Amino acid sequence: MSTCQQCGIGNSPTRANCTTCGAAIPKAVAGEEAELSALWRIRFDLVEKAGGPTLPPLKKLRLGECFRLVCNFWALLFGPFYYLAKGMWRKALIAAFIGLPLMLLINVIAPHGELEQLKFAINMTINVWFAVHANVNYYKKVVLGDNGWW
Repeated sequence: MSTCQQCGIGNSPTRANCTTCGAAIPKAVAGEEAELSALWRIRFDLVEKAGGPTLPPLKKLRLGECFRLVCNFWALLFGPFYYLAKGMWRKALIAAFIGLPLMLLINVIAPHGELEQLKFAINMTINVWFAVHANVNYYKKVVLGDNGWW
């Protein structure tokens, strides 16, 4: 938490301005928060505007903001590898341990490719899950220090 030097209110370290008085907040001098790009700062501001990582009042956001918050193209494209690159390896491993046995089971049940559409659907479901949750999970990792399911 960064404390505003003007009003003393605690703010997320990703915010550029105080949520109460609007004064500029100095950047963190160390840690992962200091290395965030402008795009990630915008995404983190949207998470906070939506009410935090649980996103209860998502209706406060406009449609474009909702899309920006809940859709991550790179996570859709690369799935668990994107999570590994962002340092969220626990969630990437859990998804791999769920997805790989399902694919192996389908290969055992239908070794001649009769269920290729089912394999594709499972693969896309896993990647869409990563795309929808990537921004909030990265927020939890960087801001809240919560990096896993165990």
